[in-house]
Amino acid sequence: MDKILKDLELFGGIHHSFILKGDEKQASTFPDILEENMVGACRVINQIFMAVEGMGGDHKEINIELEENLLIGYHVADETILVLLTDKDVNLALINTSARSALPKIAKQVLSPQASEPPVVQAQAGGNTAKAARPQSEAELRALMDQLQEGLAEFIGPAAGIVFDEAYEQWKAQHGVYRNKIAELIKVLAVEIDDKADRSRYLQSAVNTVRSFSSR
Repeated sequence: MDKILKDLELFGGIHHSFILKGDEKQASTFPDILEENMVGACRVINQIFMAVEGMGGDHKEINIELEENLLIGYHVADETILVLLTDKDVNLALINTSARSALPKIAKQVLSPQASEPPVVQAQAGGNTAKAARPQSEAELRALMDQLQEGLAEFIGPAAGIVFDEAYEQWKAQHGVYRNKIAELIKVLAVEIDDKADRSRYLQSAVNTVRSFSSR
């Protein structure tokens, strides 16, 4: 993946690039001192993509104007985004064409079997659990799940309990109990809210809840 980013930066105007999947950096050409800030910026961009998708949109590109540069985010696949730091007066048509040609290559590497997470391994009495991409136990995430369900109830009422339980079981079966896959659960829950404005508010509230929980 590093080669893909370096090839992208051969085009004039691109200073650095970053690939984030969930909460995890996949590749970066940013200096180490800036990477922590970039993870935060990428999360914000990902939240915007989630909100757009939750409202039925399919926007795949976001431009954020900084003081002297542009931050351009591209939705790759699943929870993966590519972010480029460019000159403000960059040739956007050329950059967008170059980035879009790289997206399938990035998606292929991110979604390849070698890059996929292992399934959740349930703890056995007296045994060991797999720790390669350590899943959270359901107990660890219970407080967060309760908050997400309570937030949903504000928009759909008493049915939130049933809706949440069904969505949770579907999410757990498909993705396992991984914190960096919670965005997939939130998107499923948001679909249950008919009003687009309420759906967007729930998405933002849920994302803030996850961020607050993750910072503990």
